[in-house]
Amino acid sequence: MARLGVVVLASGLLLASMAVPARAHQPEASEATLRFSAAVATQTVARAKLGVLGDAFTCADARLVAYRRSTAQPDIADQWYVASQLWADAALLLATERIAPDVANGSVVLAQDWNAEDTRCHIDKGFVFLDRLWDYTTAGYFPHSNPVGTQVDTVAARYGDDNSVGGLALLATAELTDEPTARQRYIHAAQREADFLRQSGLWDDTFGGGFWWNTGRGDSAEGKPAQTNALAALFFARLYTATNDPEDRAWAVRTLLWLDTVLYDQARHLYHWSVSYASIPTRTGAVVSQRYFNYDQSLAIQAELAVFGLDHDAARASRARDIGGAIVPTFWSDAVGSFNLEAGVQQVYTGFSAWTSFGQLALYDLDGDARWLEAARTNANALSSRLRAPDGGYGARSYVCVDTLARGCESGQAHIVVDQTLDGAALAWAQHLETALAERAVPPLSPTD
Repeated sequence: MARLGVVVLASGLLLASMAVPARAHQPEASEATLRFSAAVATQTVARAKLGVLGDAFTCADARLVAYRRSTAQPDIADQWYVASQLWADAALLLATERIAPDVANGSVVLAQDWNAEDTRCHIDKGFVFLDRLWDYTTAGYFPHSNPVGTQVDTVAARYGDDNSVGGLALLATAELTDEPTARQRYIHAAQREADFLRQSGLWDDTFGGGFWWNTGRGDSAEGKPAQTNALAALFFARLYTATNDPEDRAWAVRTLLWLDTVLYDQARHLYHWSVSYASIPTRTGAVVSQRYFNYDQSLAIQAELAVFGLDHDAARASRARDIGGAIVPTFWSDAVGSFNLEAGVQQVYTGFSAWTSFGQLALYDLDGDARWLEAARTNANALSSRLRAPDGGYGARSYVCVDTLARGCESGQAHIVVDQTLDGAALAWAQHLETALAERAVPPLSPTD
């Protein structure tokens, strides 16, 4: 399948154009070009500052590709960080293929500055690295290792949410090829992720069902969280579209039913963070957290709509819209810009804030309602304005000083601090969001095109 390249514009022009919603003063095609350029610039920073090519200097020569956790912790590679980057890269490749007609008619400008085949190489060899983290004894990815995968932490718990992210990245990669053997290889790898979720004991009857956060099964306050279960429901629903296996469909519906029954707050149209043991040492009782997190809501929206696509239950779409309507008033921070990670706490994490917009984009794809798209644009532009560096890198977070204990707040003079640490998840999800917005900035083809 033919691959395409994207032009990288001067970063000064990019930042100036992205400081306010692009649609206000850019034609559709120009916004698409700018957004693609932003995604490519961020991808370039991730490779240059955090990327590891094993024993080589180019991807073509390397045995594997990995990404360091951050510039602050360069000796650790996290499974879900690497999977997030591979997923973002797959989304970028898929987007360039989908807009091929717009390249042909000149409405989106592409060039050879970005090598799509090199991106494909980084994806393929990124999964080679992740295979080094796979637990071949009882299944599932271990959470982290050194950057070349020779020192895997095999004592650590394995996480349900991390493995669902890995499965979703594998499914996105499978879409990149029509070659049956290559496609089946990635789908099979996703199926073994599903087997891990179903057979590892992460799901049990405690609290009426649901997936534990990790194989510690309740040894921490996370208990059975919304994000783990929303990700699992989304993963199983998307896996079903690839396998047509009724067991995958059943697990998507089952997981979402538990999530909606146990953790959905009808009054606030939000999902509680988790349900956990009231007494962790004795593993007794149950307590539903009264905390709310931004990306939990986005993941739940995507899961609701993915399952809606399977059973066409209108109540799922209605609930997704209700959640979408609650996100901005609950999480948006005028002080810091973008979405606070936790309701009521003035702190924005780049990766999680970017992730929050994917629920809004899923609603836009369902309804065609411009308010969802504009909300996602506003978030991306705010992240770019405060946290993006001229080279396309993003700081990990920004926050309001509430005392002198937090880093950067010691003098008592600072009000808002920007942590410029380059974080792998932040870069991956910022890249992914810009790609998603670029693709939606291209007008759909008419029936006669």
